[in-house]
Amino acid sequence: MPDIKTALTTALSTWEQDDQRIQQEKQVQKQLPQLFKTTNNVSRETFNYVRDNPKANTKHVCEALGKRGLNPNSVGSLLTQFVKQGQMARDHNNQHITLVPEYTPLKATKKFRSEGKRVNKIVSIKSKPKSEGIAALKVDTTPKVKPSWDVDTVLDTMSIVQARSLYDALKKIFGG
Repeated sequence: MPDIKTALTTALSTWEQDDQRIQQEKQVQKQLPQLFKTTNNVSRETFNYVRDNPKANTKHVCEALGKRGLNPNSVGSLLTQFVKQGQMARDHNNQHITLVPEYTPLKATKKFRSEGKRVNKIVSIKSKPKSEGIAALKVDTTPKVKPSWDVDTVLDTMSIVQARSLYDALKKIFGG
């Protein structure tokens, strides 16, 4: 039969091991299950490449990362986003340099709603009138002819609602 000191030491070490095991199980339970295996991070790779190769132009970065298996179009888009969000700078030769020492994930742009749905923005393109040069300065001297006013023409071009409104207005003016 062991003495009290040995029994107490054994019991305490067993309890500590049990507590450690329970803490580890709780940590495993807190972690979310990984639904997919991350194969690459295009954003991080693009940032690191520009950081390690300053003054590389857009074409060179896209080609180099394309050889590594990344989509060159994605790389080009990411370079633009990094510049817009102030993590990189681009000069007139399309050469990039990083402005921050470490990669930070890109922030969501205003084009996305909080639910994750994309907001489609309708953009109308206004065409510029073609310049006719000096001919545009020509003043039209032809006399303006007023169209002849005819009751039948006016009534034929009106809708029923417009005719009723006209009738009510005339009734107020002339009474009856």
